[in-house]
Amino acid sequence: MQEFYIRQQSINPVLRMELICDGRYDYKKSDLFNKAIQNADVTFSMRNTETNILKVSKAKADIAIANGFGCETKHILQYSWRERDVKEKGTFEGWFEIIFHDDIYEEGVDFPTGKLIVPIEDKLIINVI
Repeated sequence: MQEFYIRQQSINPVLRMELICDGRYDYKKSDLFNKAIQNADVTFSMRNTETNILKVSKAKADIAIANGFGCETKHILQYSWRERDVKEKGTFEGWFEIIFHDDIYEEGVDFPTGKLIVPIEDKLIINVI
């Protein structure tokens, strides 16, 4: 489980989550991912863990490139809070959705369209304090 803390009625800090390469893809597949993500839409959603009511629903999120890691490209998913998102205290579960639009095919390797929900294994818990 990953936890993020933010003060009630504060819009800082920005929520940031690094996309982790799981090691299942070779270099060519990784290169295709870099191309595919440039044409993808990213959204953020968040729901109250007690009531299961959505607080944020598919709000626009951004992708940033992290530098300083040698040859490896690291992608950071970011969500900038709005005041209404953190108006009430509580515990929330959040997730990002990445929607890939175009099939990308290169040298026998393809990266299909579809939706990826992040995080995959751990839950992202947001605590508004």
